[in-house]
Amino acid sequence: MRIPLAFAISALLSLVAFAQTTPQPPRSTPQTPAASGGSAQGKIAIINTAAFRVGIGEFKTIMDALSKEFEPQSNELEGLQKQIQELKNKVETEGPKVQPAVRNGWIEQGTQLEKTLKRKTEDYQTLFQRRGLEMVGPINDKINKFFDQYCQQRNIVMVLERQVAENSNLLVWMAPVTEITDDFMSEYNKAYPSSTPAPPKK
Repeated sequence: MRIPLAFAISALLSLVAFAQTTPQPPRSTPQTPAASGGSAQGKIAIINTAAFRVGIGEFKTIMDALSKEFEPQSNELEGLQKQIQELKNKVETEGPKVQPAVRNGWIEQGTQLEKTLKRKTEDYQTLFQRRGLEMVGPINDKINKFFDQYCQQRNIVMVLERQVAENSNLLVWMAPVTEITDDFMSEYNKAYPSSTPAPPKK
């Protein structure tokens, strides 16, 4: 029975400077009872899927390519933020020394820049999410299939996502041996050592 790992695409937003969205935890998938009808006999393991972004070579290659692709947009937003901050500092330090009309002009300029920043941030986040789905989807499917094999070979019948379990207070105690993150990433990288190039933009 296939037990897919769920990877939240919104987590990708944390990988570039302009994205401030908090990563969402993976969602569990309802499972069908085992065909044998008997109780499962096997191991329970813990895995931290967030580590895949840097620990799995193919995944890191995709993430680096995605960040590079959106570097111009990130730089543009950083430039807008810098302009806004400079205007705020100008109003605070020089505002009392100039005519009210000049000070109000700076404030109005800052307000317009903030609106532009908000609009562009939303636009770029939408583009980033869509592009992330295109690029990460195939790698996720590949990781899921390998994960099935990995668990079957080691008689692992249940895997808890570490961050989800900790945040929901489900993980009270664990033996270090139950943590499979590093071993899984190592085995995956051995099976698929080559980097996967990012698909072309549509």
